[in-house]
Amino acid sequence: MNKQPLKKKQLINLLKKIKKPLISSENVKLINSDERFSAEIIRSKINVPPFKNSAVDGYALPDNDFGKTNSYKVVSKITAGDNNNLFLKKGESVRIFTGAKMPKNSNSVVMQENVIKFSQKIRINKYPKFGDNCRSAGEDISKNKKVIGVNEKINFKNISILASIGKKSIKVKNKLKVGFFTSGNELVNPGQKLNKSKINNSNKYTLSTLLKKQYIASKFLGNLKDSKKRILKLLDKNINFYDVIIITGGASVGEEDHIINAIKEIGEIFFWKIAIKPGRPLAIGKIKKTIFICLPGNPVSVYLLFGMIISPFLKFLCGSKFEIPFSYSAKVNFNMIKKTARMEWLRVVIEKNNKELIVNKYLKQGSGIISSIANSDGIIEIPENIKSVKKGDVYKFYPFNEMYI
Repeated sequence: MNKQPLKKKQLINLLKKIKKPLISSENVKLINSDERFSAEIIRSKINVPPFKNSAVDGYALPDNDFGKTNSYKVVSKITAGDNNNLFLKKGESVRIFTGAKMPKNSNSVVMQENVIKFSQKIRINKYPKFGDNCRSAGEDISKNKKVIGVNEKINFKNISILASIGKKSIKVKNKLKVGFFTSGNELVNPGQKLNKSKINNSNKYTLSTLLKKQYIASKFLGNLKDSKKRILKLLDKNINFYDVIIITGGASVGEEDHIINAIKEIGEIFFWKIAIKPGRPLAIGKIKKTIFICLPGNPVSVYLLFGMIISPFLKFLCGSKFEIPFSYSAKVNFNMIKKTARMEWLRVVIEKNNKELIVNKYLKQGSGIISSIANSDGIIEIPENIKSVKKGDVYKFYPFNEMYI
């Protein structure tokens, strides 16, 4: 276990070395595959489009006298879905609509606005180039082309590809089984009467929401009281039923915080404490085959660590690459003396102008200020070596809407 708090890069490198759980696969209907991770290489068995078709509404021209005349007889009409085997003679054209199958010997379409129609003839005012407005078979996806790889996430970007190649169902990884506890004698469920020493258990609802992903099967396992004997009993009861168990309030160092010692007693701790503010008392370990993630109890730390580290780690355990959220360059509109040598994640509010992304520091930065998440737009990341933040400095900005997808 580490003697010094891990820096962000060290933390990510360590997480990448953790052995992934063996996840089996299942077949699901394509309509239910969103956010699941593919368990197979998928190649197209057909061309997309499967036949040569028109890209516009207009008139298909024959190849055999293309460019030799600007006057054509209109001999037929083809709409999308018509199965035609037309062969155009010299001087003949056919009225055709977008997506309709092209005549065998036609590879060019003149747009309808570029012709004058009279009776059953057209005269072309603006001649197309050969091949214009015609989509060839396989222009989008050719037969046997790989469209999805193993461990690739199915989403709005690629599900239409799978539909277009005719996939009705696909093989995906089974959902990652994640159980989660909160911890602390002071926690009660919302709706219960609060006495002077109790607080509402917000972390239960935070994690319940954050874990609602199609590739995760999650379950709340209860609130751990500050009793080592009780903690050991509940951990022993749940290990091996879950790939991952997350505990909030499980990484603190107080005399009544027994979770780290309990995990050490029946398993191992890979690391404990990181050089990031907020979120310092993060620990990850393992008991038998179950990975344990012990988060701080402060709500803001839970939110930020989950978005920046834990969510990418869970995707990684499913087979994905370890990818931190996307960031933008943002100019700060404030000055600040940095009090620690740790990396800091500051909650900020966007103040855009027309050309630059400008952010202001949210007034209250305490790790227990739950409202700061709701009322800010994201975080900026201040590296360890920075001692003071000056107005006009540029830092990485991580918007919340990118962190929690």
